[in-house]
Amino acid sequence: MTLLRGDWFYILLVFIDAFFMTRPYLYAIQQDNYRITEIFKNKRLSLVYLIDLCAVVVFVGIWCIFYFLQTRAFWGFLTVLFFFIAEFAMYFMEDLPTRKKPLKYTKRAVRCLLFITAMSTATVTVAFAIGNAYITQQYMRFLILFFFPLVYPLMFIVFGNISNIFERINNAMYSRRTAKRLAQSQNLVKIAITGSYGKTSVKNFLSAMLQQKYNVLVTPASYNTPMGISKTVNGLDGTYDVFVAEFGARRVGDIKTLMRIVKPTYTILTGINSQHLETFRTQENITKEKCRILGVGEEGLCVVNSKLKDSVQNQYDGLKHKPQLLYAGLNEEDFGAENIRVTDCGSDFDILLDGQSYYVKTPLIGTHNIENIVLAAAMAYKLGVEVPFILDAIEKLEPVPHRMELIHGNGIKIIDDSFNSNPDGARTALETLALFEGRKVVMTPGLVELGEKEDEENYNLGLNMSAVADLVLLIGIKRTDPIRRGLIEGGYGGEIHVYDSLKTAEDDFANRLHMDDILLILNDLPDIYNEKR
Repeated sequence: MTLLRGDWFYILLVFIDAFFMTRPYLYAIQQDNYRITEIFKNKRLSLVYLIDLCAVVVFVGIWCIFYFLQTRAFWGFLTVLFFFIAEFAMYFMEDLPTRKKPLKYTKRAVRCLLFITAMSTATVTVAFAIGNAYITQQYMRFLILFFFPLVYPLMFIVFGNISNIFERINNAMYSRRTAKRLAQSQNLVKIAITGSYGKTSVKNFLSAMLQQKYNVLVTPASYNTPMGISKTVNGLDGTYDVFVAEFGARRVGDIKTLMRIVKPTYTILTGINSQHLETFRTQENITKEKCRILGVGEEGLCVVNSKLKDSVQNQYDGLKHKPQLLYAGLNEEDFGAENIRVTDCGSDFDILLDGQSYYVKTPLIGTHNIENIVLAAAMAYKLGVEVPFILDAIEKLEPVPHRMELIHGNGIKIIDDSFNSNPDGARTALETLALFEGRKVVMTPGLVELGEKEDEENYNLGLNMSAVADLVLLIGIKRTDPIRRGLIEGGYGGEIHVYDSLKTAEDDFANRLHMDDILLILNDLPDIYNEKR
């Protein structure tokens, strides 16, 4: 089995084509921690594959016509060349500056891209070599090139899974190194924060309070996976007093893995709801996994949202080594908040710290932000931060981007809650919107990853919106059907406009929004969800 002299040109075309083909597939799996099964859920990839199929049919038809010409070798070469040019053009256009969240060329993504590209090219090279040995008419070998795009998804699945095996080994190595490094930092106070919502906000608020007294290392943005925490710990040195880590979880075992790496002594549980029910399968699985944060031992302290007393207490009673449990929330007498007043300029309230009341203002809006402040303040207080420093930090807090962020611009107020995608956060956002004066506009694609409860929760979202909104802009024609039903059955009498994409809705703002409107942007799905329906 050998390659002919001109075959290397075709192999080069395959390599370039495979490189461009891999990127949209890689983008799809990157949205869910490189799980290969995501390509089967992605309608955009299905459309691309259909276009590939049409291109193959057209060019194979042209190839068949040229088969009957004496100069078929030359015309076959041109047919293959233009076929690959068409492929390049399609996949180049697919790699998309227009995506809300473009493909991130992390080290893992680059490794995966190059590995799958190389292995796909190698597979075609072997096929060409076999073809040279068994196919007497060289013109027939061009069929291998035409059918390459059709079998590429299978190649991506095989080589993507092989790549993932290597990555799991690599990640395990980093996790062990991170765990060892944290264990060696004996005087380091380690704090973990998890929950179905509010993790990043509580993390940022707590960090601001602790920095009044300690040197704090905190996981940035939403670095809440083993690799994200490992990257953060790379910057750990002897100058830090406290390490604050956000723990994310989409499946059973995620919190257990993170607890084994960090081994925190102090933890915060912000809330539990049906977020990620699709991947957790049952509500019981969600509760059990989130409550693994309680496993900090008898010397530890867990600050828990008081809304969770019933569900957490059952899990706590089953622990062999019980830590100190402190409930904090809006209705708690020891660590709580009362006399809450929310305006379009911020909020003011009385915060209770160890039963003592202190008046405080904050530029943040929304009762759930006050709830998150109380959780952070309770932990800061227990770690020895003096009350005046806690109050000063609260007054200087800044909203986390896209989480109830109030923006003034072009004559309207925008409440940007686009990162929120859970039922509790949605209800709170609508309650906050109701406090504003002016015409109230809600734009949303609905809630996702709620499994069998998704339609029910979106219907309830519509019911809640019907009591607040004056104008509703829905993104996604099929997904938002339950919201529309909830609006109508809730007695909503305003206008409802449905768009097939976020861009289409934004382009229509000039026709829908007026001066002094208040626009609530509730959830902003990644492109992968816009493609599903």
